Amino acid sequence: MKVFSFANQKGGVGKTTTAVTLAAGLALQEYRTLLIDLDPQGHVAFSFGKEKSSGLYRCVVGGEPLEKEVINVRPNLDILTSDKRTEQVKRHITMSDFRENVMVDLLKSNQYDVVMMDMAPSLDVLHINGLVASDWVIIPTRLDAMAVDGVKEILLTMAEVSRRGYPFEGYSILPTFFDRTTRETLVQFQEIVKAFGSRVWPPIPQDTRTREAPAFGKTLWEYTPNSTVMTGYSNGRTRLGGYQQILKRTMELINE
Repeated sequence: MKVFSFANQKGGVGKTTTAVTLAAGLALQEYRTLLIDLDPQGHVAFSFGKEKSSGLYRCVVGGEPLEKEVINVRPNLDILTSDKRTEQVKRHITMSDFRENVMVDLLKSNQYDVVMMDMAPSLDVLHINGLVASDWVIIPTRLDAMAVDGVKEILLTMAEVSRRGYPFEGYSILPTFFDRTTRETLVQFQEIVKAFGSRVWPPIPQDTRTREAPAFGKTLWEYTPNSTVMTGYSNGRTRLGGYQQILKRTMELINE
C-alpha cells in the first residue's frame, strides 16, 4: 500500500480537485483506492455527488472500523468523508496517547492498493497525522507569490516531521491553474523549477470546467476527459502537463 497526501498550508490551490482526479484515475486503472477527506469542509463527498457525513469522526472518535464507514463511489474507489464534526476529531487526537499515530493506526490492515488524503490548509494535529501516515506528499500550488510561500511552509513542516522520526519517501510540487499567456505565471513557474528542479511536476492548465464538474457530481474523467486540464497543452508533437500526465507520474511512484 502506498499512502499519498495532498498538502499546502495555503487554500484555493487545487488540493481537492487534484486528490479527487488522481484517486478516480487510479481506480479507472484498477488500483483499489481509498480517498480520505481530512478537511471539515467535506468537499470530497460533494465532488462525487454525495452528502457530507461524519465518517472520519466515527472511525477516529467512535472507534468504528474503517471498512464500515467508507462509501463506495466508483468501481475500485471508496471515500471516507468529513464534515464539521472533523473539528472534534482534532480535539480527540490532541488528548490521545501517541497522538501522531492515529491515522497510521486507522490505516493498518486495510485491503487498498493506494490511500490518498486530502488535507485541510490549516496546520493542526490532524494535518500532522496525515503527514506522519504519508509515504509521498504532493503539493499543489498556484503560481503566485503567496501560494509559492505556502509551498515553503509545508516543506518546513515536513522537515520537522522527518526530524521527529517519520521520514517520507519524497514529495512532488504540482503547479496548478497554469496560464501560459500570463507573465506572472511563467515567471513563477521558472522560479519554482529553479528552486526545486525535478521535484516540480508538469503543470495543470487553468480551465473553468474544473469548477463545473463537482456541481454535477462528476470527476474530470467523466465530465471533460479531452479538455486541456486533462490532456495538457500542445507542445509540438507532444503534450505538456494535464492530469493524464500526472496520473502516469503517480502510477510510476506506486509501481517503484
